[in-house]
Amino acid sequence: MTCEHVTLPGGARAIVCSSRRRPRCACGRPAPLLCDWKMPGKRSGTCDKPICAECSTSPTKDKDLCPEHALAFKEWLAERGRRQ
Repeated sequence: MTCEHVTLPGGARAIVCSSRRRPRCACGRPAPLLCDWKMPGKRSGTCDKPICAECSTSPTKDKDLCPEHALAFKEWLAERGRRQ
């Protein structure tokens, strides 16, 4: 069972336990987002790496990229600019 210490509104603290393990970002924070980088070889079609809001890059509305794919996106944009 996984337990977390959480701070409630007003400053009170609580311990919340769950048998389900929540995904974590590589930085260790809870990861409510998944990377949306397209990966045709995967069943889901996207990377799906769990990421937190602080580590996410959002190139457009409702799209989130993990740090690795944010870098790949930046390189893709730079290459595209050189071709035009």
